[in-house]
Amino acid sequence: MHVPGFAFDPVSLAIEGAVIGFVIALPVGPAAALCIRRAITVGAVAGYLTGVGAALGDAVFGAVAAFGLSFVETFVARHEVWLRGIGGVILVVMGLLTMRHRTRTVGDPVADDLEHRIATHFHYTSSSFFITVFNPLTVMAFGAAFAGRNLAGVGSSLPDAGLLVAGVFSGALAWWAILCSVAASLRTQFSRSGMLWLNRVSGGIILAFGVVALVSLLPLPWRQIADALGL
Repeated sequence: MHVPGFAFDPVSLAIEGAVIGFVIALPVGPAAALCIRRAITVGAVAGYLTGVGAALGDAVFGAVAAFGLSFVETFVARHEVWLRGIGGVILVVMGLLTMRHRTRTVGDPVADDLEHRIATHFHYTSSSFFITVFNPLTVMAFGAAFAGRNLAGVGSSLPDAGLLVAGVFSGALAWWAILCSVAASLRTQFSRSGMLWLNRVSGGIILAFGVVALVSLLPLPWRQIADALGL
């Protein structure tokens, strides 16, 4: 179906973008651990906002791949070590803070303050956004997905590229909404001590991802190690 202004079929393009965004968001990582913990310990809004931040990060890299911004891809490839190091440090700090987090008490005047809530909501979104964009593997995953689906040239048309990126964002957001809804439904099953343990476990997962990222920077023969482990 030809639509004026579009080189690709817009319906198929939107569906493909949504599927790619959904699939790339699927793997369990630090953003997922953060989303689940916040949905259970704080509430559904905190989980959804965390998912929005991660989906925005996916949309940024989707735009990079869609518009064929080779200079961004070159920058990521050239500075992958620095990006991985910064991302690793962020994850280590966030993991430690999560493990030490204590659930707030009901009626806390600071927690109920409007300004505090706005700042906290911004923190929920921005933290997952930065976790996502500091992962150099994300832009490579989108590049491979777009190339595999013959979408590499979609950036020549602004409407096509914009629709594809919107599809990626919608698909990723759909996954985060599902994950958050499931996690929030389990909230009543957790006691206060259970939430403390959830903080420790989810913080430990985030910390582990950060440590792995930092360890990967060591000058070791990682290819030979992976081959020896059969990976």
